[in-house]
Amino acid sequence: MRSGAWSRPVFNLNLSAWRGIRERHPQPIDLRLEMRFWLTGSVFSALGRIQARTYRHVLGELDLRPPLFLVGHWRSGTTLLHELLALDEYFAAPSTYACFNPHQFLLAHHRAPTATRLARPTGDMIVSSSSPQEEEFALLCMGATSPYEAFVFPSALHQFDALCDPDLFEHAQKLRWNDAMTWILKATAYVSGEDKRLLVKSPANSFRIPRLSTLFPGAMFIRLVREPCAVFVSTLRLWQSMWERYALAAPLVHEVLIERILETRIALERRLQSALRTLPANRVATVRYEDLVADPCHTIELLYERLALGDPSPLLPKVSAYMARNPPSATHSAEDWRRLVQARWSEMFDEFGYARS
Repeated sequence: MRSGAWSRPVFNLNLSAWRGIRERHPQPIDLRLEMRFWLTGSVFSALGRIQARTYRHVLGELDLRPPLFLVGHWRSGTTLLHELLALDEYFAAPSTYACFNPHQFLLAHHRAPTATRLARPTGDMIVSSSSPQEEEFALLCMGATSPYEAFVFPSALHQFDALCDPDLFEHAQKLRWNDAMTWILKATAYVSGEDKRLLVKSPANSFRIPRLSTLFPGAMFIRLVREPCAVFVSTLRLWQSMWERYALAAPLVHEVLIERILETRIALERRLQSALRTLPANRVATVRYEDLVADPCHTIELLYERLALGDPSPLLPKVSAYMARNPPSATHSAEDWRRLVQARWSEMFDEFGYARS
């Protein structure tokens, strides 16, 4: 363990979240760390109950506009597009502070949190408390079943697909997931303004298109794709960096991790492709990461036109300024993996138009 039990970074899990994770992953951990989760979980649960009682009425009466969901495999460019679209005042996105502190962020929303800027564990982007963030972390912290428990107990990666899809959950888990997802989006809308369209990004939502379409009628989806070898290498680094920071048990052996990444990508793309085909064409768009990086303003103009999102012209100068401040980081070499990826993900090269060099 790199840090002491009382100081190492952990997720802010409430009692329900920690109890469920421990039931699924009972392997022994440092007793002081176990105690820390139970103690802080009790505090987060108490704050959550106070927050729920305080805002139950106002959130219950709030009507959400159909959200815009950014989907696609991890490391495909969803974060970049999330950051760029969130510059548009027409959108509201869950913040990093809200997603990692879902139990009390409404109680403190009148007081802006300290604007701390930190590098993501993957090291490729600087984020602050106000940065747009994956609501998946809020679901994890609130006790909804989430694949991100695999960041804490790596063996969960063996059930990763099943942890993503609420339609595969037991009835009580399914209802809890519905409630948690609806709550974090309504809370975001309350803080940001009901007139705004929610901008939501989580790769895990790629498994949930039917459920999201039912929960949020009229929802739109933008699918991000990226050159498969680059996705594979970056995903491998994602798991390694997150386990280095958050894992409470031994990581999967390298060969098993590689196999799980390969299998999960295939399952995700097939589920996503099948689900998106059932939706009207004017509610779905696909963006190549390479096009977004090469000409972000033109790519966003095309998106706004296809999905009838309004006039993008006020946004475009902000996009240009953002890209000037945050040039895309260099991609890591994938040559050592090219033969394997081309063999296992061959259909993705063909479907997305990537050359097999």
